[in-house]
Amino acid sequence: MLGLYIHIPFCKQKCYYCDFFSVKYDVVLVNKYVDALIKHASQFRNQKINSIYIGGGTPSVLSLRQLEKLLQALNNIFDLSEVCEFTFELNPESTSREKLCLLKNFGVNRLSIGLQAVEDKSLKFLGRIHDSQTFCSAYDIARKESFDNINIDLMYGLSNQTVKEWERDLKRVLLFNSEHLSLYPLSIEEGTPFYLNSVTINDNIQRDMYDKAVEVLASNGYVHYEISNWAKRGRESFHNSNYWRNFEYIGLGAGAAGYLIKIRYKNIDDIEKYIAVCSLLKGVQSRCGNVSSLEMESEYIGDELYKTEKIMLGLRLLNEGADVNCFNSLERQTVLLECLKDKTLEQNNDAIKLSKEFIFVFNQIVLKFM
Repeated sequence: MLGLYIHIPFCKQKCYYCDFFSVKYDVVLVNKYVDALIKHASQFRNQKINSIYIGGGTPSVLSLRQLEKLLQALNNIFDLSEVCEFTFELNPESTSREKLCLLKNFGVNRLSIGLQAVEDKSLKFLGRIHDSQTFCSAYDIARKESFDNINIDLMYGLSNQTVKEWERDLKRVLLFNSEHLSLYPLSIEEGTPFYLNSVTINDNIQRDMYDKAVEVLASNGYVHYEISNWAKRGRESFHNSNYWRNFEYIGLGAGAAGYLIKIRYKNIDDIEKYIAVCSLLKGVQSRCGNVSSLEMESEYIGDELYKTEKIMLGLRLLNEGADVNCFNSLERQTVLLECLKDKTLEQNNDAIKLSKEFIFVFNQIVLKFM
């Protein structure tokens, strides 16, 4: 069985920090895009799926009719009889009771809501178009529609944000009692409004904020299971954890990535071109449906690269780690021994794990194995 990721690259307004592939919502273009997604999905007819994640962009910006058409098509095309987790991303300003009811009826059992910041002034700084009250209303509606597995996205390390302010905001978010929290440091990406306006961040303060989050969330019963993710016990994201386990998944949509039959690929990140190519698709394609004409790039993952990826991804799972058998080359064994000696990594039976006090320098550690 495979995971399924569907990319909805539309937003009402792009946030100032965002470098993800997305464009402004246009009803005519989205109608064509949904048709293209369905055509693309049809290349995988009857494929058994065990998890689904619809992300973006802002998936909740789709209209009721567009959502229903897409969700009904997924049910008709794929074998969803054994889906254990179906996540849908929402932004507060485009959430409604009707949409949540529709999602529930089509089997969505997990929501990921983009809060990003607690204070309205911080939301405005980030370019978000909702305020804190809008988030509260959306969250309340989701609970009333019986969604019992909700993730909240939050950013830290904003310009001029102090550790004390971050701790206060984090404790306010804990009042929602969500099952899952994803915390990300603000980064300044090339080409974004923040980059063009020379917005700065402080790495040292961000690290202090990360350490504070680890402390606060542990004392409130959250399991720190992945570098940027915390969950109540048993509520870890199944779909995302399978990314880090290097399992295979289908990627549908413009700009979406996928991993099938030892091929890691990325689809065309041009919506008009994606729609045009999908309109020409006929029948079920080879390689479990992966269509080379939709790919912008692809790479064969041979045995050695696979082991390298297993290390890089597996070390993100703090409680599982990476299989010691992936460190089988002389070069990897040499680096591993150095990391065990300086205690940046630790061994627990057949698992190599990232030492928790070195989480914030994860990138520097995994680069040694590349």
